[in-house]
Amino acid sequence: MHRWWVFLHIAGAFGFLMAHGVSAYVTLRLPKERDPARVSQLLELSASSVGFMWNSIGILLIGGIAAGFTGQFWGQGWIWAAIVVLVLVMAAMYAMGTTWAKRLRTISGAMVGGTEAVSRSQFEEILRSKRPYTIAAIGFVGLLVILWLMIFKPTLGFGGVPECPVGTATITVCAFDDQAFVPDVLRLPANEPVELAFDNRDGGVQHNVAIYRDDSAEESLFVGDLIAGAETVTYDVPALDPGAYYFRCDVHPQMDGSVEVA
Repeated sequence: MHRWWVFLHIAGAFGFLMAHGVSAYVTLRLPKERDPARVSQLLELSASSVGFMWNSIGILLIGGIAAGFTGQFWGQGWIWAAIVVLVLVMAAMYAMGTTWAKRLRTISGAMVGGTEAVSRSQFEEILRSKRPYTIAAIGFVGLLVILWLMIFKPTLGFGGVPECPVGTATITVCAFDDQAFVPDVLRLPANEPVELAFDNRDGGVQHNVAIYRDDSAEESLFVGDLIAGAETVTYDVPALDPGAYYFRCDVHPQMDGSVEVA
């Protein structure tokens, strides 16, 4: 179920980017315009995308909040940092963009209507403002920061990866998502079979533990069955000679680590 909530979250993000892309284009295009009628049309085009944008934000939030629970992320620092960045960026862009666009809409509308209450110089002065570029920079940097937080999931001083239980008679490794094992170093006794408990907590996603001679993954020493989470199984790992080896998930090779046999 976790993957479906993530899918909904990403779908909402796509919808938001599509709708907000209209406003972003208009915002960066307006400083180049000098025709009041054209400016009014562009502002109306931007306004027409607002409803879809807010609906997409709602979908984004619903999917993100649910995925935070199913993925056990709410105790980690990165998700709270992402929320703070999102709120600050949206607040800054709304405050700066709304006042600028409202003033420009009023002036351009008045000029189209033939009023002489506003001058051409006032109209051109607001069009020459650097505010659109500031708004765009805030949004772009904010998006990059949020993307970095979601992909790399830094602990930021608290939370981190959920604790992996340690068995008394077995060696345990956990998978919480498709990025890493915990722990990423397995220490096995030499020359004797070992029971390896694999706790796949990644709901609905297949993982396994496979041990190879080295990180080329050309010579396999043990390949565990694929397990769909959430489930815990025990692998029977054959006796290995002393040395350093490599292990990974065959479905998600970026999930890897080292095996120390001694």
